[in-house]
Amino acid sequence: MFCSLFAKECRQTVRSLIYWLTVIVLTLFFFSQLGELEITGKPAKGQEEYGMKYSDDKQVIMKNTLGSLAEEYYGGTYSTYPIGFHKSVKPSKEENKRIGDIVKETTGITDMTVIEDLMAEHYNTGDVIMTGLSVPPVKGLSYERFQKLMQEVDDMLGGGSSYGAEMLESNAMEPMTYEDAMEEYNTLVEKDHLTGGYARLFCDYMGIMLSILPVFLAVTRGLRDRRAQMQELIAVRKASSAVIIASRYAAMLVMLMVPVLILSCFPLAECMSYAAEAGISIDHFAFVKYSFGWLLPSVMTAAAVGLVLTVLTDTALGVLVQGVWWFLSIFSSMSGMDGGKYGWSFVPRHNTAGNYAGFHDNFAQLAANRALYAAVSVVLVLAAIWIYAKKRRGKMDIHGKISANRKNKSKA
Repeated sequence: MFCSLFAKECRQTVRSLIYWLTVIVLTLFFFSQLGELEITGKPAKGQEEYGMKYSDDKQVIMKNTLGSLAEEYYGGTYSTYPIGFHKSVKPSKEENKRIGDIVKETTGITDMTVIEDLMAEHYNTGDVIMTGLSVPPVKGLSYERFQKLMQEVDDMLGGGSSYGAEMLESNAMEPMTYEDAMEEYNTLVEKDHLTGGYARLFCDYMGIMLSILPVFLAVTRGLRDRRAQMQELIAVRKASSAVIIASRYAAMLVMLMVPVLILSCFPLAECMSYAAEAGISIDHFAFVKYSFGWLLPSVMTAAAVGLVLTVLTDTALGVLVQGVWWFLSIFSSMSGMDGGKYGWSFVPRHNTAGNYAGFHDNFAQLAANRALYAAVSVVLVLAAIWIYAKKRRGKMDIHGKISANRKNKSKA
């Protein structure tokens, strides 16, 4: 019974307009972000630049952060991202005076002209500017005191600035040297077998869309039965509620993962082409492993939210709930864009083919994250089965149609 219903659900999914719109959106997003993927080649000595890297050096963190603070203090406005969108904040006179006191305490700068001269020296060199202004901290400033003062600035700005505790490390960008670039390349080739790094980058981008798109398919599939007035027919079918819901859910997962696996062939082909030229070995199954381990839990959860809320309410409430969750998750995970800071975010980020160390050191955290959402999705599906069974018996139908029809039949 399960297999026949599963096959039927797959056929109905293929005939669904929403499914093909989902595939189109996913495909367009992929090609807009990764369509022109270029494999990073082996760095050569004497290159003009080798890219940027994050530094965990506290002095670098302080210099870059204080440079940004001095620059914004000079301009009188501060950039914040409270919910992911840019917001320009202009503090009150009292707050700006306090920020000026903090600039003085941390950098020793008391005159605006000093900041102006530093900015002119930094930005008017005629060279390509890869980093923002850096201002060294005063001698004797402890990192703990620095953190406390920066948090005070962030609080005055309403949060979401680059001075909050979670954002300080992201300020520490510095140019990579040839040695740094070679180390990253060797790690990518030897430990990541090339495809591992690009599979994570693929999952980073695809995870954004796959954390929201499945809910549309799940909701429309449930509402289609109601529009076609199938509730009464389903209520008396011989198939169990578990088989009906499980087959529908499994079909959605399979049909959503198929285009993901097909799209993953494009970056895989790029990796294979580069590996053949460079004479290196790659993991041909990396994209498959990462897709199922990283992306499938996102698909499972988004689809399960849509499924259970549609079964419960016979409305599109699931789209709203998942949309809000997705929106908050996307922007709360922005501080972990470089990878290694997965936490419990529904949309874990790793927007680089590098940072193998961050991935390796925090793999257990990522695995626990993905396992949690897979478990949550199973619980939601079980809840959907329970609700569905109740409704088939006429005990939990919001609109009362099944219950009313059964009463009429009993009278007859």
